[in-house]
Amino acid sequence: MDAHLTVVDVTGSTNDDLLEAGKQGAPHGTGLAARAQTAGRGRRGHKWDSTAGNLLLSIVLRPCVDPAKYSGLAAVSGLAVLEALEKQGLANEIGLKWPNDLVARGRKLGGILVEAARDNEGKPFAVCGIGVNVNYTPQEVPDGGLAAIGLSDLNESVPSVDTLLDEGHHTVMDAVDAWAEQLSTLADDAGPLTPVREEYIAHLNWIGEHVIARSPAGVELAQGIFKTVDTFGRACIETKDGLQSFHFEEASLRPVSE
Repeated sequence: MDAHLTVVDVTGSTNDDLLEAGKQGAPHGTGLAARAQTAGRGRRGHKWDSTAGNLLLSIVLRPCVDPAKYSGLAAVSGLAVLEALEKQGLANEIGLKWPNDLVARGRKLGGILVEAARDNEGKPFAVCGIGVNVNYTPQEVPDGGLAAIGLSDLNESVPSVDTLLDEGHHTVMDAVDAWAEQLSTLADDAGPLTPVREEYIAHLNWIGEHVIARSPAGVELAQGIFKTVDTFGRACIETKDGLQSFHFEEASLRPVSE
């Protein structure tokens, strides 16, 4: 594979395929999309319904940044997917849910899964997986998850999945390259979200609202006002005991009203 977008009818997981291709040296920008997946997955290994009719895309990323800052890639990619949908006139009701989902009308429209690895020469890379419901809306709701919604539920007319794939691939690449270039001008201790933090917060759902932070096991960790996200991507919640911060691996958020 070279750095272009390949589309296949079906595979197990585009992320798995590109993790293997990346280990073999696949270059920055290599994209793989599938009409359907048999083993699609989301964050924490949750099953991702990958029925035909939706956008299923993964991209090899080799940004020239400290791999410790790869944690910023999910936010950068989420903003890029929003931008790609906006270019197609589809983003009016869509926002982001910390740390890596696209949402509309209180439902889940899509998700971003970034996985880091090293290739056979020891060089770091990441694979960014993007799933967006377009023409098919999954009915199954994962434990603690949001019900799903699709682009076709939000819009009378939706471009072809191929059009969205092409737009998404190019927009994510441009965004990642711009982010890496901006990070290179900052101090070494700058947080990975620094170049995009203000824009990211501007598109986040539930900022200023009362939320519950739950662990991966569903245990309540904190309850309070979702104040902001810091430059390291941590959700900052004002609780009765003061400000508490949670890394995306530690918690997920839900509004208290749900």
